[in-house]
Amino acid sequence: MYLKEFINAILSIQDINKKLDSTFLERLTISQSLLEGISTENRSSGSPFFLNDLGVRYIVSAREYTEWNIKKLNLELPTSDELRSDMINADIKLLPYIMDACALITGDIDTIFDVVCKRKNEILNFGSYTAEIYSGTVCASKGSKLSYDFFLQAISRANSEKDINHVITGYHRLIITKLKRFTEFSDAQRLLNILLTEQIPKSKDKEMYMALYDNMLGLAIVMEQSDFSWISAKTMLINATDRIQNYLTFCTDDTMRSQAERYKGQVAINLVQLEIQKNNLKSTNTIAIKNLNHVKKYSKGYIAEAYSTLAYTQFLLKDYKNAVITSKQSVNEHIKIGNYDGVKASREMLIGNYMKLGMKKEAAKEAQLILDKSFKLES
Repeated sequence: MYLKEFINAILSIQDINKKLDSTFLERLTISQSLLEGISTENRSSGSPFFLNDLGVRYIVSAREYTEWNIKKLNLELPTSDELRSDMINADIKLLPYIMDACALITGDIDTIFDVVCKRKNEILNFGSYTAEIYSGTVCASKGSKLSYDFFLQAISRANSEKDINHVITGYHRLIITKLKRFTEFSDAQRLLNILLTEQIPKSKDKEMYMALYDNMLGLAIVMEQSDFSWISAKTMLINATDRIQNYLTFCTDDTMRSQAERYKGQVAINLVQLEIQKNNLKSTNTIAIKNLNHVKKYSKGYIAEAYSTLAYTQFLLKDYKNAVITSKQSVNEHIKIGNYDGVKASREMLIGNYMKLGMKKEAAKEAQLILDKSFKLES
């Protein structure tokens, strides 16, 4: 297997743990396990489940991060053809593990999508719930309605396995895809109704999933504009926050608590975006500060995103000096988790602030770091 050979070649280098970024080393060791069919549930934010992304987004960060780390190792990533061969020839039970490792190390979503299309019938008939969710997410990120087939089959499989939380997650992916990728509001509304009346009430974690529901409904309301859409969406997001807070008062499962805290941070960021629409900048800044304090305490993997959000609110408030400080922190936090997209966006925010402050030399240095695709820390 080409990807396995690449990973093993790196890990076999003498004292490699002293030469590599710790986050990249984590990704390599996780991928090594995945390629052996070993599940790796307990992963840090530096090794995200790209193919289980709630936002079903297209990702490129992984490749940039890997290329930065192997610059001095005289190694090249496997080609798309080689990765395709790995996945085309894989046993169906091993396929989702290889897809996960491929996304984590190479970010080659195009090749994963190609394999998913070629093996569609096999995945639908014999693939696991995870394989179907991953395949649906990849298709959604590529703007393909094949995602519907995979998410619906994931829901069906979860129903047959009597796993209501997996059923709800499948509906969530399907609804978000219909809203964000294809703006199919009528069908999204139908699915939201099924989720509300038939599925969420069955879960012992229904309070948390109702928060997720409120968050999705808020997104739908904002997207399908009406005179009351803004205040309605804000109401739904505030409700979501309250539901999560209530859920946390009685939830004792560490995994579910962590998930709830993560959702709470995402709802806060959505609230920030909503307040920006109405130019409520002081309110926006207040929410961003509270969210940063929250994730520092309860959801440290999302500190980078929280710093980015705060830096943006400071920029909007024309608080450029503090925005520079926060943007530097944002850059460094994104570097820690190997998120190239976040590093690039944070450097762009730095450039904007430097230009406002008349600091053109500093802005030029940041621009060069972007061109170099650099993961150099800010001082």
